[in-house]
Amino acid sequence: MSPHSARDSSASAGTHGEGINPDSLQERLRRLNNANNEQNSTRIVTLGQRISEYESALTPAVPRQPLGFKVIKRAGGDGQPGSVQLTDFPNEILTHILSHLHPDSHASVALVSKRFYTLVTTPHAWRMAFQRFFPGYLALDTAGKSQNGVWDQDDSDRMRSDVRHFTRLTPRASWRSEYLLRTRLLRSLVRGKPGTSSGGIGSSSRSSQSGKKASAVLTYNTKLPSAVTHVHATFKPNGKKQPRVIHGASDVGIASASDPTCGKVEKWGLDDPFGFAQLDDAVPHILPYGIGEGPAAVPNVMDVSQPYGLLGGEGFPGGRVFYRATGEYRGKYLGQEPGLVEAHPDIPKIPELSEGICSVWIAKSSLVPSLTQSLVGILTGSSLGVVTAYALGYDPSGPRYGAGEISARWVLSPGVPIIALKVDDSYSQKRKTLNRVWAVALNALGEVYYLVQPPTAPVSKTKTDDSIRLAWHTGRSTYWHLVEATRRQARPDESGRNAVRGAYSPRSPSTSLGLTKDQMGAEAREIEKFLRYKPAHFRKVCYGWDMRRKLEVDFASDDEHGAGESVFIVDCGLVEGQTSAVKRFQRSMTSKAQLDDQSAGSPESTPEVASAPSIFGGSSIRSTSPNSSSSPLLKQVLTASGKLSPPTINSPVKPGLDDWRETTLHSKELANWQITATGLDASQLALITSFEDPLKDSTGFASSAPATPSGQAPTDIPGRRARFFGIGTNKGKILLWNAREPHTGDGLHPIRIIQTESPEISCLAISALYLVHGGSDGLVQAWDPLASTLDPIRTINSRSLNRMPRHLLTANHTLQSANFSAVGAIYLDPDPTVLHGIVAFGTFVRYWAYSSSNHATGRKRRQRHSDVHGRVTGRRHGSGVQGYIAAEAEELRKEQQHQAREQARLRSRFGVGLGDLTEEEAIRYAEMMSQEAFLVDEQRRASASDTGSAADFDTTSSSGSTVTPDPSVTGPSPLAASSSARNDTTDESDYELQIQAAIRLSLLEGVNDMGASPRASSSGEYDIPITVKERRGKRSSSSSPSSSHTPIVKRPESSADPAAAAGGSSTAIEDDDLEFALQLSLAEEESRKANLAALEGEDAFPSLGGSGLGKGKGRAT
Repeated sequence: MSPHSARDSSASAGTHGEGINPDSLQERLRRLNNANNEQNSTRIVTLGQRISEYESALTPAVPRQPLGFKVIKRAGGDGQPGSVQLTDFPNEILTHILSHLHPDSHASVALVSKRFYTLVTTPHAWRMAFQRFFPGYLALDTAGKSQNGVWDQDDSDRMRSDVRHFTRLTPRASWRSEYLLRTRLLRSLVRGKPGTSSGGIGSSSRSSQSGKKASAVLTYNTKLPSAVTHVHATFKPNGKKQPRVIHGASDVGIASASDPTCGKVEKWGLDDPFGFAQLDDAVPHILPYGIGEGPAAVPNVMDVSQPYGLLGGEGFPGGRVFYRATGEYRGKYLGQEPGLVEAHPDIPKIPELSEGICSVWIAKSSLVPSLTQSLVGILTGSSLGVVTAYALGYDPSGPRYGAGEISARWVLSPGVPIIALKVDDSYSQKRKTLNRVWAVALNALGEVYYLVQPPTAPVSKTKTDDSIRLAWHTGRSTYWHLVEATRRQARPDESGRNAVRGAYSPRSPSTSLGLTKDQMGAEAREIEKFLRYKPAHFRKVCYGWDMRRKLEVDFASDDEHGAGESVFIVDCGLVEGQTSAVKRFQRSMTSKAQLDDQSAGSPESTPEVASAPSIFGGSSIRSTSPNSSSSPLLKQVLTASGKLSPPTINSPVKPGLDDWRETTLHSKELANWQITATGLDASQLALITSFEDPLKDSTGFASSAPATPSGQAPTDIPGRRARFFGIGTNKGKILLWNAREPHTGDGLHPIRIIQTESPEISCLAISALYLVHGGSDGLVQAWDPLASTLDPIRTINSRSLNRMPRHLLTANHTLQSANFSAVGAIYLDPDPTVLHGIVAFGTFVRYWAYSSSNHATGRKRRQRHSDVHGRVTGRRHGSGVQGYIAAEAEELRKEQQHQAREQARLRSRFGVGLGDLTEEEAIRYAEMMSQEAFLVDEQRRASASDTGSAADFDTTSSSGSTVTPDPSVTGPSPLAASSSARNDTTDESDYELQIQAAIRLSLLEGVNDMGASPRASSSGEYDIPITVKERRGKRSSSSSPSSSHTPIVKRPESSADPAAAAGGSSTAIEDDDLEFALQLSLAEEESRKANLAALEGEDAFPSLGGSGLGKGKGRAT
């Protein structure tokens, strides 16, 4: 077979639509492989010709076809065995396809078949849909690794971006419920409808009675004399108690409370004339933050709590602690009571004149005071490294402490200020049993101290006991541990003395150390020695002095081995010579058995474990306490209830070392920025540990599964129990990390970087649903941390001008340099499903309460708004475009009806709209009509003026006779006779014109140029007899003008001439009547003139007379 024939056969086969002919293809391939082919041997072979022939042999020749469309029936159509159905795809492909559908379509797909129902309700489809809606792809741009200054990406980063780390919204969340609820809440936040539930604006009794329209945002003045810096609130009403917000200004130490639903500010805190002195006024010669040669000093500090009140501290030397309870209108100082400290050598003497308050904390709930037997409700840290606890609440089982009474005291780092304190407000009995960290302190050198057990209350306490001595002894019942990775580093010098002085620091001992009274006295003297050192000494012998560090603690982080707490130390980069950095220290426990095995294998570690603790520093080996995990009580609890024990702990935790792993949080340009704000997710589910998580319990999870079966495994928890930690910079950027990401050698990379429009981030608040930032320009915006959109979800507050009120500037001159428009504090509702929050800027606060539902209650949602995010909400009603067109047509029809009703109303009331004219046409028509009417009046006036010289021109000229006025004539006048005889032959319209002219002439003759009626000579000018009634007197004539001034006209009798009577007709009778009416009008006018002439001779002001019907003299006369 020749190549041409093979090509023709293949072409013909392609023409018939059956593709390549297998026989011809094999023949062509054999021809190419046959080396003895004579045709090919005689042909010249070029380079690469055989390869091109192989390629062209596999490609069918397609004949040229004319342009246009051609419908070809598919081989194996519907119903044929070779067709491919949607159900033929495997489950993996179908799940991927269904994950692209809108959530509203899943309900319809579930009704197709059991297989589709199972695929739709599986968590895999919803997980893929969640990852597609919340891409989180910004991690690809920021998760690169730094290698030789070049940032690149690798496959591991891409794989990591496919995992979504977040805090779920509900305790029993599945991928389906999480996806539906999160998308619905974000749409509600974008919509911004006011919430109608409890806690919404206008929901309180006092505001609901006013009848005002509900609003989603309310801004009001807190009446504070300075900018608000701290806010704490309770948005959910408790019984009859309405939502309440407490807001305070730290620089003056004043706070106030208000109801955010109506904006009413209470009197609490405003009636007290108390106020803190400013640092510049109290000690103007001391530089703040310990950078000078004097003692350490900071601006005044504050913490507020809605249940317990206000706590403030004066930051200058000699400062004290001020406390005002919620139910009290007057506060008090929590100072030391005078005691005989000299009589107790084991108690160090604190120089109060050089001590200031650098950090304070007050309980936000009753959990910590109740679990510590009301010993710890307030904590303060001083500039000398002293931590003091004060009591709050009442515990009937323990000793009675008054509110604000000193209960425990420790010296952690003598001479080094305690700059931050954090306490677990979700502390529970289970955490106490497992020796979880519940209190953390940070000093100016970056050292971190923590407590795992609360102090033990004394057995008995009386009023005669010295409270100071009792507080020191109570503090010895527990021990503050030091994170060894944060221990201070000595600054080397030539003599080598700093190596000893810079690395050593004493602190308060514990009774578990077994020290004697003499040893405790020696330690007290050593502490007093360090208390006399100034900050300049520590800056000289140690590295890392910074009093503007920030502290954040994740108490709920759990490694499922009894530990996992994370401490974040933030170096803001505000100190000269230091750069910004964020470090995480995560706790892990090592049991004593493991330590023994390690000591047997490595002899170098034996002395460290077996060495006795020093009386000046102690060691990090935890001591056995009555509440430790090895106590019989804990064994009994763990044995009795398997729910209380962690799932991964099979045996009680034995005392051992706490190992803290240090992890650096990286970012590409973090070293070039200054950190101005920090935030940690404070949602309800972010504050629970793994052994408190309901999804960790498979039994509980199976019993309370969602309404739609999801088949979700207990280990497949949406979000993987992550928690967001974020920082704000002076460049307007926000960096987010997963605070619970496992430790890696190269550090942690941010999962989201947000560039805001603010020049600087002044405040930051994070929730499980959204993130809210406040800028130095007053801009407040909400963002989605999972990057469903790169733009802000909603702008809560726009930029504001930095205008300081004049009365505030007059009262406090130190506010001249303050930024009054910067956002000072943000507080979000701990329940992420409730869109409530409050933000403070200046002395004002703004409270928002958005609706969490799809649409407002009590109102139908219009069809035109059914398209959300480009997807139709209800797919059963057909295409969304058709519905939109129908809605628009209906609106146009209603608008036309409204316009028609309005035009009809105006036409009926004002006469507009004649002949369906427009407004301009109607105005032009009115102008035209007015001009025509004006011209007609001008013509009538001109004709009247021409005939004004002859009064009877129209009537006498037609008759041709002269009329002689004779009052004695009783018959019809010649004028009437001549007029009636002539009108028989004239047109009726001409006669009417003459009558009108006569009336007009009579009126013109009766008015002179001055507008008054001229005097008539006599009544004999008229053809009819007129009888005027004589006046009886001055008073009677003026009392009844209607009777005296009305002339009495006698109608002339009928004519006696029979010829005239026989010749009269109906037309003549009508003419006589008209003529008589004219004469009557003229007679009345003449009578009026005569009366006016008679009155001129009388008094100018005659007395008023009665009508004869009333009382008085007029009736008597």
